[in-house]
Amino acid sequence: MDNESQQTYVPRIDKTDSEEIKLCEVVKHPFGIIVLYLQVSIGVIVGLILAYFLLPSVINDTNTAFLIANLFAGSTIILSILIMILSTVIYRQNRLVVTDRNVTQILQVGMFNRKISQLNMVNIEDVISVKNGLLSTIFGYGELRIETAGEHENFNFTKCPSPDYYAKIILNAREKILGQI
Repeated sequence: MDNESQQTYVPRIDKTDSEEIKLCEVVKHPFGIIVLYLQVSIGVIVGLILAYFLLPSVINDTNTAFLIANLFAGSTIILSILIMILSTVIYRQNRLVVTDRNVTQILQVGMFNRKISQLNMVNIEDVISVKNGLLSTIFGYGELRIETAGEHENFNFTKCPSPDYYAKIILNAREKILGQI
């Protein structure tokens, strides 16, 4: 046997089949991760302020207090940067792949926890785009809800950029596939 016949090809579910036409791939809006960056930054700043102002009052030797504060500051900053990098990687793995036949939702919940769901266009009942609040209206993101009938699970894709645009793409693909049946 040659090498080609020994190798088996296992297609990835987040890739499209050869017959499918990929209409769009939606990744989450950057605003969601920016909020996390702000939270981590505020936490680091508050922690450093507390360390530099409280440690000298607790420890009598000023040099030792500032050495401990500097070690705390360095380790806190390094840990915060690692958390932000890891969070960004996880956040950017979430996406919605829309083809002319299916919608595939890939949700990366943690480093080792991924959920991939696929929904056929025929099973889609309705697609709703929701923008709640001032920030989502200003920055142009919201929630894309793909509703199904029966036993299929609904898709809720949060922090979706331009959800009304993508809802229209999905509804047009649904109408096209239903017209062919």
